[in-house]
Amino acid sequence: MEEFVKADKTICILINQHGRVYYSNIDVAAAREHLEHFHIIDHLPVDYTINYNVGHYSITVDKVGLDEAEYYLILIQPHGNIYRYAYRDSFTGLYNRNYWEQLISGMMHRPIPKRFTLIVIDVDNLKSLNDNRGHLAGDKAIRIVGQSIRESIREQDIAIRYGGDEFFILLANTKKAIVEKVINRIRKSINRRCESENIHIEISAGTACSDSIHKLEKVITMADCNMYKEKKEKKIQVRQMADELIDLRQKLEALRDNLNRKVIQDSNISINEELLELSKKLDKLITKYLKYIQ
Repeated sequence: MEEFVKADKTICILINQHGRVYYSNIDVAAAREHLEHFHIIDHLPVDYTINYNVGHYSITVDKVGLDEAEYYLILIQPHGNIYRYAYRDSFTGLYNRNYWEQLISGMMHRPIPKRFTLIVIDVDNLKSLNDNRGHLAGDKAIRIVGQSIRESIREQDIAIRYGGDEFFILLANTKKAIVEKVINRIRKSINRRCESENIHIEISAGTACSDSIHKLEKVITMADCNMYKEKKEKKIQVRQMADELIDLRQKLEALRDNLNRKVIQDSNISINEELLELSKKLDKLITKYLKYIQ
């Protein structure tokens, strides 16, 4: 339906109660095509005006009386540039929450696949980035994650910045191996961008599958729970690593103290200098590890 996308004027169609085109400012055949494409017959009002959006267009349907008969006046208006701002997130270029709400309510003409996987992604360390490096770093993290998602999915998949640091991906596939590949591609893309941008970003991802749109609410809950489960497991791993680092720090400090004593006791100047240099290196290692456990 490329001709729809190129349309830049308001289309006016008047139909009777049986759906027959009574008047149109475009060709009658094209008017019928528009009625079918936008499912307008399915949205005819009983006794009031209705408005809804389909893709790039705003549809208004009003019941009117003419010549003692009832008709429906239909206006189809292209959003133009307004569409991009209404449904696109300016930070990432992904669809925004407004688009998601329209999509799941059935107001978008774009169909949701009967079988799909929902991926929920959350940035783990956004608060830390904002606190330690400022909100510009946090904004950069959001952009990097959004860009990585965009380049890691197919055209038929739908990516949403749901809000803050949370992202939704509606994947037209339910095979576990495919879903894992997509998530791995996103992680690799993030890591690659982080190296060039001198920033560290970590994400958690949760998934859930469905074969029916009516299960979508449950799918969102399941995917969200799985994402938080991954976050919890990461925190446990971090605590375990912290315990290991604390133990390593204690061993390094003990080794450093022994070296320092030998430096004082040994009268050989060349050996003292070597031991002193090694002690300095140990001090640097201890300082480095301390950063990760505080």
